[in-house]
Amino acid sequence: MITLKCKICGGDLTIEEGSHICECEYCGSIIALPSLTDKKTQLYNKATQFRLSFDFDKAIGLFNVALAEDATDAEIYWSLVLCKYGVAYVRDMNTGAMQPTCNRMQYTSIYGDPDYNHALEYASPEAADLYRAEAKKIDSIQRGMLDVSSKQNPFDVFICYKRSDASGDRTRDSLIAEKIYKALTQDGYRVFFAERTLEDKLGVQFEPYIFAALNSARIMIAVGTSAANLNTLAHISALAVALAAVLHGSHSYRSAKQLR
Repeated sequence: MITLKCKICGGDLTIEEGSHICECEYCGSIIALPSLTDKKTQLYNKATQFRLSFDFDKAIGLFNVALAEDATDAEIYWSLVLCKYGVAYVRDMNTGAMQPTCNRMQYTSIYGDPDYNHALEYASPEAADLYRAEAKKIDSIQRGMLDVSSKQNPFDVFICYKRSDASGDRTRDSLIAEKIYKALTQDGYRVFFAERTLEDKLGVQFEPYIFAALNSARIMIAVGTSAANLNTLAHISALAVALAAVLHGSHSYRSAKQLR
């Protein structure tokens, strides 16, 4: 028997070796399983814990290590897809089923993602059906998010910073960022500063608005008073979207000197 972490809820799955599909007793989800060795089981479980904690980049690193052990493991490829789109699952209050939410946006459709197509290539027929069903949901979410982001007015500047410390108090970074926001706004620039820009968006998913701002802003200002604060998920995700915008050809970023 092998103990594996459920990729949907994080519960422990006790499975028979050689199984391809199982039902989680905690969340009720039917899920595909990776082919496992002792080493790969440890890697998979740790990577899944990172993904469930929204640390998608660390999860990607470990899933890639697992993939080096077996380049034909469909579930590892699918796990990389979940990380790319920042997928986390929540329970639908009407049906009780676990449904995906996306915490990252991509320019390209999931159907064109090479890891998704590798997952289908190496999956059993039952697992492939599960991947297709989830991909359809993720694609629908992404289309909706892109539609929202396309309707937002462009920004001149995007300010990226760490909002709170471990105690929940405002960081010095956020205070500096707010001063920059006020100064640039007074000079007539349209500035994305999360605390102000998103304050009327309570109760909705923030990601489309953040994505739209990153995609349209010509200048990004990353505020950090320490390496630890700069090396946060917010900064990494923002820089990743900004890089994707450049690679996608939507625009190139200017230096601060060009703002004047």
